[in-house]
Amino acid sequence: MWKGIDVSDNQGVISWEKVAGAGCQFAILRSVKRSGKPDGQFEANVSGCLTNGLPFEVYKYTYASVPSRAAEEAKQVVDLLHRYQLSCRIWWDVEDTSLKKAGTGVLTGLIQSARNIVEGAGMEFGIYTGLSFYNEGYFDASAFDCPFWIARYPAGASYPFSSEPPSDRYCPQIAQTLAAWQYTSRGRVNGISGDVDLNIRYLPL
Repeated sequence: MWKGIDVSDNQGVISWEKVAGAGCQFAILRSVKRSGKPDGQFEANVSGCLTNGLPFEVYKYTYASVPSRAAEEAKQVVDLLHRYQLSCRIWWDVEDTSLKKAGTGVLTGLIQSARNIVEGAGMEFGIYTGLSFYNEGYFDASAFDCPFWIARYPAGASYPFSSEPPSDRYCPQIAQTLAAWQYTSRGRVNGISGDVDLNIRYLPL
């Protein structure tokens, strides 16, 4: 089991030396924004992770409502990684409330459209979503054999990175491979001013 964070330019400028010194073992970085432009801190975050020996992957928060848009979003991420000569897992963040209206079959197809682009580029694909989104069946999770990264927050208070993660009884229970559990959005870690998502990782990067 490994402990880590996921970040975007919402966290501002990060002192990755301090983050690594606090015991962080991995990071997941936002790749591109809704506009299709890179996250404002992507280059700095990649450099910080590489300099401090932190393994990392990336995520893309999807808004796509048609297959062509899902494929376009995925290609934007692939192109960004190619630009930096990176090859890592791309987590497809499926949680926007607008996606609930798509219907199970449509949303499942949208995720598959993105997956086809990512895997066609020789990169690994995973799905991030909240446990409630998963349980409500807004997409057919059984259609995917990729790893899942699930958010479930058992406590609302601020959570220091140095604290032990929540009890295993709060761990999300899903039928697929659980690669990681995001257990709070109110984490605190040295090197980041403000809140940050904290995660437990069960599969190595």
